[in-house]
Amino acid sequence: MQSVTSASTATSKAELVKGVCEYLKANSASPVTLGSLGKRFGLSPSHLQRTFTEVMGMSPREYLEGFRLSVLRSKLTAGEPVVRALRGTGYSAQSWLYGDSRKKLGMTPATYKKGGAGLQVGYATGRSALGRLLLASTDYGVCSVKAGRSDCELLKALAAEFPSARLAKSPTAARYLRSLQRHLRGQEARFPLDIQGTDFQMRVWTALQRIPLGETRSYQEVAEMVGEPKAVRAVANACGSNPVPLIIPCHRVIRKDGSLGGYGMGIGRKKALLSSERDLAKGQSRS
Repeated sequence: MQSVTSASTATSKAELVKGVCEYLKANSASPVTLGSLGKRFGLSPSHLQRTFTEVMGMSPREYLEGFRLSVLRSKLTAGEPVVRALRGTGYSAQSWLYGDSRKKLGMTPATYKKGGAGLQVGYATGRSALGRLLLASTDYGVCSVKAGRSDCELLKALAAEFPSARLAKSPTAARYLRSLQRHLRGQEARFPLDIQGTDFQMRVWTALQRIPLGETRSYQEVAEMVGEPKAVRAVANACGSNPVPLIIPCHRVIRKDGSLGGYGMGIGRKKALLSSERDLAKGQSRS
């Protein structure tokens, strides 16, 4: 059981990080340095950086960048002119953003504004202990993972998710799928991701990737991990909107009473995944 002292320390860190997050969001269009943050919160820059990274799984700079991109996506989707959206988001170097936008947005701002029309999405299907799997990717990373009973069912779901994109079988997606199949058997794998989400969703998805193999966390615990202890329902919604389950392990989040809760791939698959991962973790600890 967690001691009163350690619980108090964890709460204090979460409150500090929440304050930093709120400050970064309120000042996202202005230059913010680690030094100015430390001065603002009465801490050395290195201490603030360590504490923030411990709680959030990313640095303040990475958090700010993610928030800015989230705001930019929202502005572009709402139809705001690109140059105005850039300036209002804190990007003063338009040429820099355009030069790096494919890496950051997965597509150019103009393409994103059109809802991804004309985007090429490659896919591959294969077998697994969970049934048929489909993995889809763009040129910049994995954008969707699905499980189902048949390839036809999975392709219909992919077409509904990307109605304006061109879908085609892809050797790159097939390579990612083979890595995912190995990952499900306990082998470590890393995947570049091309996914879209709100600032809060991105924070939750990052937190989920810090839950160790063979372990679970409650929705309440994940809310505390992202510095929003009252946002339990929002955490559940973020888990439900995860576009790349199995890679981002939303199945490792359960209810406070220990029951499994919901899962987009089905409760049966969630139960099987958790059981398999417990066995894999035990095997790794013995080796």
